[in-house]
Amino acid sequence: MFTSKKSIYVLFLAAISLCGCSQREEFLNDSISENAFTDSANVIFRLQANTSATVRSAEDSYTHVQGTVEEYQVNNARVYLFDSPSKLFVKSVLLTNLKRSGTDANGNIIYETEHVSVPQGTYDIFVTANTGRMIDKKTEAEFLADIDEQTYIRGGITDISNGVVMTNRATDNLGTVIANNAEDKDNVVNIFLERVLARIDVAKNADSFTLTDDNSRQYASVSLDGYYIVNLPKRYYSFRHTAVLTTLEEPTWSLAENFGNIKDVNGYVIDPYFFKKTLDAANFRNPDKYFENFFGDYSNPNAVAWTSFKAAENGTPQYNTMYSLENCAMAPTQKNGYSTGIIFKATLSPYNNVYHLAANGDLELVSETNYPEVLYYFNYKFYDSAEALAAAAGGNVGTDNQDLYQAQTFEKDDDNLYHCYYAYWIRHLDNFKPTEMGVMEFAIVRNNLYRLLITNVSRLGSQVLPVDPDTPDEGDTYLKVVLNVKPWIVRDLTNIVL
Repeated sequence: MFTSKKSIYVLFLAAISLCGCSQREEFLNDSISENAFTDSANVIFRLQANTSATVRSAEDSYTHVQGTVEEYQVNNARVYLFDSPSKLFVKSVLLTNLKRSGTDANGNIIYETEHVSVPQGTYDIFVTANTGRMIDKKTEAEFLADIDEQTYIRGGITDISNGVVMTNRATDNLGTVIANNAEDKDNVVNIFLERVLARIDVAKNADSFTLTDDNSRQYASVSLDGYYIVNLPKRYYSFRHTAVLTTLEEPTWSLAENFGNIKDVNGYVIDPYFFKKTLDAANFRNPDKYFENFFGDYSNPNAVAWTSFKAAENGTPQYNTMYSLENCAMAPTQKNGYSTGIIFKATLSPYNNVYHLAANGDLELVSETNYPEVLYYFNYKFYDSAEALAAAAGGNVGTDNQDLYQAQTFEKDDDNLYHCYYAYWIRHLDNFKPTEMGVMEFAIVRNNLYRLLITNVSRLGSQVLPVDPDTPDEGDTYLKVVLNVKPWIVRDLTNIVL
């Protein structure tokens, strides 16, 4: 079976140079006898880093992007060998100076080691890449339960210059037999990797969008000035967890049941905080700082670091890219206090329809140069006072009039402009039922690409930054968004080997 002073290589995507591989073996489990593993066999590990097993998502357009080098590079890799019958750890090998062997016809990048001497045996094989962490666990169950809170200490990740952490799907390489071949050929072990991050792209078609009434007459315009991504997790399971759930009771974890593809019926991806997301989101205050940019912390727009973004150029969207860890919840707990969403800040500009109540009781247009500190908006028109609003609505001025008329107020900010806000919650799997929350409807799942393009705005946003954690994610955002959710399969269409 297994142990020798020479272990395994692993491959990954990294430098394009043909560098030699180096290896460092880690300790043997003290529960396993060193003498049990004496015979060795040659192994080649072949890694395909851009293909993952099927992941249920909102849409797969079957189109792909050519990613950056940082998105598919592999700088180092570590192979973990567990004795398949006993599920006890045998050894790990750290591989550096990895080489790229080519690209297949689909653009998937292939890395492989030269032959490596590995003790004969039957293994469950797990691989991590682009991380210096050693997962020091003696049993397979403890190993798979590992939570990494050291690698991505920030929730919003923009710098991936050292590569993205990747792992193989835990159910992919079980019971792998390594033995001497009769023809003295190498064993070839194929490893398919997925990133532990998801990618979020945000863009807009235009800087300014026109708002019209029911008769298609313009009454205002809004300019999307910036955005802010909220509820970004800072911890992740090293190997992806899934479960079939109908309650918030945590399952008894099983390798066969909980570490493969997500099930079609009541199937969830599980993040380390999943079972802490209860129905009572209103009282959730992010006590252990699991979320960066926690939604409930930002009632003051001036305290938010808004990210600016550009409009499309010659019809081509200019996407801003950021990376996030997984964030999932049970269908009833898919609420603003937990889900990853994007808050947009917009500048509001009335379109020649601000009215003033004159002394004779008539409503008169206000010059653009004399717009008041506070605007009252009602039925596609704006007013410079509560009295003018009441006159327009045919009522009397009173403290409850604004609520009575369902009017909105917009106050000039420090920049002497009126602002409104929109919230968009990132959807993973649309159930196409606008009043019913679906399983995995709002979520972020590793190795998926979430690409959002704002194409239009249907009405004015909120006059204040919305911060009710208990609000369900399902609802009208008043933003017209083209959302493309697909497995994040990065294609490199150079140097294709046919």
